[in-house]
Amino acid sequence: MKKRYMILGGLLALTVFAVGCGKDKEETPKVEITVTPTPQEKKEELVDMQKSTDDIDAIVNVIGTKTATASRFVILNKTGADIASINIRPHTEDEDAGWGDDLVNGKFVLKNNDKAVYYYDKNAKDDEGKSVTSYDVRIFYTDTDRYECYFRDLPFAKIKQLTLRMDGTGEDALPFATYLSEGSTKEYSTLNDVKRRVGMTDSQDDEDSDSENSDSQDNNSDSSQTDPTPTPDSGSTDNPDDGSNNGGDDGGTGEDPVAVAESFIGQSLDALKGACGDPSGSDYQDEPETGKTGYHYYTIGDSTFTVSTTVDENGNEIVAGVW
Repeated sequence: MKKRYMILGGLLALTVFAVGCGKDKEETPKVEITVTPTPQEKKEELVDMQKSTDDIDAIVNVIGTKTATASRFVILNKTGADIASINIRPHTEDEDAGWGDDLVNGKFVLKNNDKAVYYYDKNAKDDEGKSVTSYDVRIFYTDTDRYECYFRDLPFAKIKQLTLRMDGTGEDALPFATYLSEGSTKEYSTLNDVKRRVGMTDSQDDEDSDSENSDSQDNNSDSSQTDPTPTPDSGSTDNPDDGSNNGGDDGGTGEDPVAVAESFIGQSLDALKGACGDPSGSDYQDEPETGKTGYHYYTIGDSTFTVSTTVDENGNEIVAGVW
C-alpha cells in the first residue's frame, strides 16, 4: 500500500513538471511576435525626404570651404562660355592687389547655364582688421583665347544667387552681374556701375561731350535714327507716343524713366521699347511660377532699372514688372 502511494506521488510530480515546461515553450514565441522595427524605418524615410528637397545641396559644383559657420550662395554662369577658374578677393580699387588661389583648381568646369555653390566666411576681415562688406570676382574661361572677366564690389552678405553675365558680344562685351537677395524675386544689376567705371554712362549734361565711349549717345541727335546699339541711355530720341519719350528725364519732359516704364505694365514689350528704347541687356529664364520670363536691363541717364516680362506660347511678350 505504501509502495502504491509512492508510485502515485511520483507520477503526480512528473505531471506537474511536464505542464510547467509546456507553458514556457508556449510563451516564448509570443514575445518574439510582438517585436517590430517600424518606428525606426519611418525616421529614416523622413531624413531622406528632407535631403531630396534641398536644391542647393543637389548642386555638385562646390567652391570655398564648407564649415558649420560658413555662409553660402549660388553662382550661375550666364556669360555664354565655360568657366575654368574663379578667384575671389575683398573688394579693392588697387589693380595690383593679389587674387589669391583659384577656387575651382581643376575640380570641375562651370559650363554656361551651370551653377556652383560658394561657401565663404561671413566674418572675414581685411588686412587692416575691418569687416569685409564686398568682394571682387575674376573668372578665366576654358577657351584661352577669351579674356578674363571681372565682377566688382559685390555685397556677398545680401546675395542668395549671383548670376555672371555679359552685355554684348566679342571683345567689346561688358561683364556684369545680377543678384537675388534672400526673400526677393527681383534682381539687382551692376551693369550701370560697370558702365560708369569704364566711362560709358551717359548723362543729360553731356550733350557736348565726345561719344567715343558709347555710340548710344548719338541717339539725341536725330529723331529718326536707326542705330542698333542696345544702350538707350541718352533717351532724347523723339517718340510720337504721347510725349512719353524714351529719355524719361531728358528731352524737356522731366519724366522719371522708371515711372515711364511702369506705365507700360500690362502692355507689350514693343510698346515699352517705343518709349524707353532698347534695353542694354536681356536674359530669359523658365520660372516655375510664371513660365518663360524675360529680364531686360535699362540704363537711362542716372536711372538703372529692370523690366520683367512674361512670354506666352505664341511669343507675345507682356511687361509684368519694373524695379
